[in-house]
Amino acid sequence: MGEQVRRRGGAEPGHGRAGRPGRRAKALAGVLPAAMLLASCVLGDAPPEKFSGFRMEGTGLLAAMPLCPDETITGAAIVVPRKDRTADGFETLWSAREPRTAEARGGVFQVNGPDSLATVTKELSGTLPDEFYVDTRQVRDGKEVNGSGYVDLTELDSAELRDDEFITHKGKVMTRDEINAQASCDKKK
Repeated sequence: MGEQVRRRGGAEPGHGRAGRPGRRAKALAGVLPAAMLLASCVLGDAPPEKFSGFRMEGTGLLAAMPLCPDETITGAAIVVPRKDRTADGFETLWSAREPRTAEARGGVFQVNGPDSLATVTKELSGTLPDEFYVDTRQVRDGKEVNGSGYVDLTELDSAELRDDEFITHKGKVMTRDEINAQASCDKKK
């Protein structure tokens, strides 16, 4: 009556035989430390997030992408995640190429406007969404590479920016020099 009910074979939960860990427990004990070590290496050594900046200038949106002095922008696009979750990737809402000015080649350009990029390859239909990515094509060491920055237009609602300032998607106010200082220029070679 006062006896404990034991599992068949005298095994405790999680054990294959009485007093011995089961195969699942052994496998988990072997895999768990390795997974934790891998996660700490990957997560601990992740590069810091680089912020692009944006601001309203006149009636247009001006983007500032972090670039090294020897890099140049060759084109840009506004992209959003596809609404259809079964499809991969992003949908391009607007794209253009061939910077008109040194400022645009240097990473500060008007988004969805004719002043910075000469050839529009996809017109924006409708208005800009509140949140989107600005993807860039840029030349680094003679090779074309991609860059990307996130824009949250709702951050502009409460921002008071000086002429040399931009706001990030997290609401941080940064100058053009501060945005460029995030680029790992010495590590890219």
